[in-house]
Amino acid sequence: MTIQNIAQNQMSPAMMRLASGNRINSAADDAAGLAIVQNMTSQIRGLDQGTRNTMDMQAMISTAEGGLDVVSDSLNRIRELSVQALNGTNTDAQRAMIQEEIGQLAQGIQSAVSGTQYNTMNLLDGSVQNANTASSPDGTGAIVNINDMSSIAQAMTAIAEDGTFDLNAIDNAIQQVAGERANLGALQNRMDYTANANSISSINLADARSRIADADMAREMMNLQQDLVMNQMQILMQRQAQEQNENSAQRLMSTGMQ
Repeated sequence: MTIQNIAQNQMSPAMMRLASGNRINSAADDAAGLAIVQNMTSQIRGLDQGTRNTMDMQAMISTAEGGLDVVSDSLNRIRELSVQALNGTNTDAQRAMIQEEIGQLAQGIQSAVSGTQYNTMNLLDGSVQNANTASSPDGTGAIVNINDMSSIAQAMTAIAEDGTFDLNAIDNAIQQVAGERANLGALQNRMDYTANANSISSINLADARSRIADADMAREMMNLQQDLVMNQMQILMQRQAQEQNENSAQRLMSTGMQ
């Protein structure tokens, strides 16, 4: 191997670091540092995926809460109609019309319960049970359960059919829906905090990884310039040595010919 080859090999680490922007490009550069960086990278990617998982779960919960909002509006209208029907000034025909509207509202509740979906999954019929958010890098997270609202539509249909206008049953249904919405709202708030915590942890880890893995560009440029100067000097010295050898050989040949 010539002096020039040796010099070029000395230059290659600095050139590689400048080209990649990384201080550690192989295990030979820093074995312990590489192991730490790999673990940090795994943790960061887990946190970022956990944040995306949290946002997906939050979107599903928001969809369910939107369906419950429709149910709540219908229940409040049913209660209003029931109070109206209990007024003694109504005729039987008028009460029958009120019952008809309550029946339509009950069907709307049933449609909301069966039709509120996220990613083809029913949300309000009890299908969502023990759903893992997987918000952490280890795959764990908040467990989501959404109660079955099907019985509410059935109860409202019964009120429309028997004409009892049972306010207690309606109030219980309203309370049930309100409780479920409160539960889902609390989960949404929890997931806001989880997503924020994940983002902060990911940023901090990325910063720590950068200090270990990223090249100091100014220092590497200085190292490269030093290597270039040394390379030029070594090439010059090699050429001078070759010239001296050639001159010596020529002198020997001249002396021999004499």
